[in-house]
Amino acid sequence: MSESTTWSVRHGGHTIAVTWFRGRLTWTALRDGVEATPPAPLHLHTADGRDLLSGVTYVADESREVAEEYELVVGKRVGRHTVDHRERTVRFACADGGEVAVVLRAAPDGVALRFVLGGLDGVTVTGGDVGLRLPATAAVWPLTYTPWYETTRFSSTLDALEPGDYGFPFLAELADDTFALVTEADLDGRYGGSLARYAGGGALTVTLANDVVLDGDSVATPWRVLILGDLATVVASHLVDDLAPAADAAPPAWARPGRAAWSWWSDFYSGAQLTKQLRMLDYAAARGWEYVLVDCGWDGVWMPELVSAASERGVGVFVWVVWDHLATPEQRRKLAEWASWGVAGVKVDFMESEAQERYRWYDEVIAECARVGLMINFHGSVIPRGWARTYPHVMSYEAVRGAEYYVFYSEPLTPEHNTIVPFTRNVVGSADYTPVTFSAPPRLTTEAHELALAVVLESGLLNYADDVDEYAKRPIAEAAIERIRAAWDETKLLAGRPGEHVVLARRSGDEWFVGALSALTEATTVTVDLASLGLGAGEHVATVITDDDADRLTQETRPVTAADTIDVTLRPNGGTLVLLAPATAGHARPAPAPRPTVTVAEPIVRGVPGEAVEIAAVVTGAEAHLVVPPGWDPPLPAGDGAWTVTVPAGTEPGHVAVLAVHAGDPLGARRSTLAHVRVVSPLGADPASLVALTPVAATNGSGPVERDMSNGEGNPADGRPMSVAGVHHPHGLGVCAPSDVTWVLDGVPARLTASVGVDDESPAGTTATCSVVGDGRVLTTVELTAGDPARELDLDLAGVTRLRLVVRSPDGAEPAHLDWIDPHVRPATSHS
Repeated sequence: MSESTTWSVRHGGHTIAVTWFRGRLTWTALRDGVEATPPAPLHLHTADGRDLLSGVTYVADESREVAEEYELVVGKRVGRHTVDHRERTVRFACADGGEVAVVLRAAPDGVALRFVLGGLDGVTVTGGDVGLRLPATAAVWPLTYTPWYETTRFSSTLDALEPGDYGFPFLAELADDTFALVTEADLDGRYGGSLARYAGGGALTVTLANDVVLDGDSVATPWRVLILGDLATVVASHLVDDLAPAADAAPPAWARPGRAAWSWWSDFYSGAQLTKQLRMLDYAAARGWEYVLVDCGWDGVWMPELVSAASERGVGVFVWVVWDHLATPEQRRKLAEWASWGVAGVKVDFMESEAQERYRWYDEVIAECARVGLMINFHGSVIPRGWARTYPHVMSYEAVRGAEYYVFYSEPLTPEHNTIVPFTRNVVGSADYTPVTFSAPPRLTTEAHELALAVVLESGLLNYADDVDEYAKRPIAEAAIERIRAAWDETKLLAGRPGEHVVLARRSGDEWFVGALSALTEATTVTVDLASLGLGAGEHVATVITDDDADRLTQETRPVTAADTIDVTLRPNGGTLVLLAPATAGHARPAPAPRPTVTVAEPIVRGVPGEAVEIAAVVTGAEAHLVVPPGWDPPLPAGDGAWTVTVPAGTEPGHVAVLAVHAGDPLGARRSTLAHVRVVSPLGADPASLVALTPVAATNGSGPVERDMSNGEGNPADGRPMSVAGVHHPHGLGVCAPSDVTWVLDGVPARLTASVGVDDESPAGTTATCSVVGDGRVLTTVELTAGDPARELDLDLAGVTRLRLVVRSPDGAEPAHLDWIDPHVRPATSHS
């Protein structure tokens, strides 16, 4: 080998090359034979001060063609994809042992490189690896780095950009009509995430956010990716997905993108209220939306009821959870339990890390959700690295500054940011921005801008953020969002420049949806050339929605053909939405087909641990299936619509297990209609604390019923130590009127002992009526006022099988926060 040797690979107009010169390596990318990026250094630094790429010696190289096919169920172009790449791998021996292979990939829409590290088990890699040199005055559209990617994207030039850390994807303009989008692909728990570190003078370095410890004889780094071309090429690119590993199997039928009703943004604590979630379900079902997303505060006591009600309407339910509640294998058992209820997916929040350990957590949670049949929406997350291909049940990620910032910080989202996201973050995968927030008070955008976000920004789980009443009182918007989809057959950039404006067209079936956003301070006219959409022959109907001078939505409908153009005027910070469909197409949703039905014989049954219990149901229109909780033996058929199941030995007294009877395949293409049966274990002869027992029903005025703390506000576990008339109590239930909680008892001679009082967090003068109800009969009623000492209760429960603790406040009065202090059911045979 000569003193300087270059290895390259080319596909079409794109070439990527690595050069060895006196034991050091550099790389460059070319477009149409011209340097797109000048030669820049390659390094692999270790924690002990070595550079694995310094002093390397050539071993061998080989080339191959990469021809693959894969299926996407989520994204800007779902369906079949083909990969047609060229690859070259150059192997080098490291000076102090081990081997590094530099893998080069050229594709129709860009280039990529990665390292494969061999014989370096236990070595800690740190710092930067791939340098990148850009024109010093290049226009760029970065965001300041955080590992959850939620800072505002902005426009700059490199010479004006402060040295520091910036997040991917990083977009730069290399020359007229030539752009480079820098990002990563194929990242899992074998490595860690990186950022773009800018040192000034046009020099960037792909730099690890956290050190990585190599584990195993061969470890591949993520691909360092450059999507190259004009803006239309960048926006349409699937290079990040193309570089990702293939899925283990064909996409499952239950992994289905869709639109969701989501109440958290408009009603912060609504996730704790079944009545409010049923209202969201009603709206989603009426609009034909596929899902309801229930955010923080939801209670497993009533969640099966919501899932059952949603299943009757053909709607799935997503539930929210904080990542560290799924941090261990034991905690992740909850995923199988929720899936057994019929939950469709989980929204997992607040990961906020690029560390190798956190990516291992992603690997584990993604795998477990795939095993039990749950879709995933990641919030507080990293950006996509090709997981749409590898893990088709991952519907979306946040990793974008979206509408929640109106709620958390009362900060308006800049129109400039909104027009940059389609050219950067959304290129690499779904972005759960949670759009269409008409009621945001500090909003800088027009109503048409807000509406068009639902088309311009793609998310496999399209969570509409505003209160559904805001949509209902805007019939133009309501009709439009009923037609907008959450997955697309085709996406085209029609016009735009990041930070200024964007016009994006997406197709679903034979309908086109054109969304336009402006960040300009003056009105501008945009021409949509329908010929570029390939509408086909025949007349179409164009519905054009834009702003009037009073920031109200206005709509015009007219016939068009593929030969026509549509001129739309974008007001400052405004938007436009154009809906195009064949004139023969009907836009009214067809009446839903009759759904199977399920009626269970007994919704609550007694189940003695170690003994069999019979579950019976009447199922029409589909085959019946019984799904039992994790850890239970499979049910045994016991005749038409009946099964016997054995309650696991060792089940705790008073434990409530939820079993689901499905009409149809529980993991079919759409969630089946289902109903639930609760199997309750006897309490036995020992005293039972109601704090430790799971109720069979619970409603609470604000947030969930709290255990061993006051009610607090609407979030779970946000109360304080319980205090009544200045006396603190360590154990009990904190509730807020109106509250009604039900437990199943054994019906044997027993007594209820407890104290009850208004918690000191309630304002002075707050009153409440507290009742204890047994099998529908009021056993006692107590009137309480804030500041009064707690009242002691000792009540006969002989024969009672349903015990309710009920709290009411006077109509129009401040809801009382009340403490049920140390409530116990004490069987008459107990000696305690």
